Amino acid sequence: MIDSINAFGREDFFTYGLFNSILMILLFLGIAYILRRMIQRYVKRKQFSNEAFIMRMVRIVIYTLASYACLSLFKPFDSILGKLWGSAGILAVVFGLAAQESLGNMVNGILISTFKPFHIGDLVKVDNGEYEGYVVDISLRHTVIQTYENTRILIPNSVMNKAVLENISLSSSNANFLFLQISYESDLDKAMQIIREEAEKHPHYMDIRNAEEIAADMPNIVIRVIDFMDSGIQLRATIPSRSKAEGFAMLSDLRISIKKRFDAEGIEFPYPHRTIVYKKEEI
Repeated sequence: MIDSINAFGREDFFTYGLFNSILMILLFLGIAYILRRMIQRYVKRKQFSNEAFIMRMVRIVIYTLASYACLSLFKPFDSILGKLWGSAGILAVVFGLAAQESLGNMVNGILISTFKPFHIGDLVKVDNGEYEGYVVDISLRHTVIQTYENTRILIPNSVMNKAVLENISLSSSNANFLFLQISYESDLDKAMQIIREEAEKHPHYMDIRNAEEIAADMPNIVIRVIDFMDSGIQLRATIPSRSKAEGFAMLSDLRISIKKRFDAEGIEFPYPHRTIVYKKEEI
């Protein structure tokens, strides 16, 4: 009976007969499934940060090969696939020219996944802060960054691989810089004290001093006079937080609370002053 089933379509359609072809298709698909599961377990065990990207590439390669193997069992497709292999060089050139940007993004995605300049979850700055946020996905074409405003930026992998990139998550520092100006007539010491008090009250503020620094009464919030501007004194306060995301929210809140305290206690923000001198004409 198996021979009669195998004989069906052998001459025109099935290379190895109907029954054998079905068994071989199931075998190819089973091997593809087992191979994918083995690689997936290996990737999970090694805890690769770009697991989603790696498995996406693995699935494409495995199922492409499995599809080719299955189609080669059918005589009409076998002849077509043979001709495609014969013209593979020409197709590669044409396809490469037509999709060089997409291929470039894919290659750069593989390079990013291999050399790991950043991982999913890292906080990064791209091109001197033009883009800043957390890496949430690395796909075949794009790296996806989620900003502090909860928007998502899709940056082509070719751009990410060439860009000047600062991986903030690799740094142990969670310092946040608050820049303020006060007028020359304002009380400088009082202004610095207000900044410290408001920062220390904020829930995202973190004391990073060790026991020795606390015993020596070293300040956790460092405030420096960094410049004398045309209209006022430029201050920079270094305020630590638990994370950069919390630091961003903290600085936004502090600008509001410090402004209210300055208004209440007579500390002025500077603004340009101009003195106009009228020249009297002699008669």
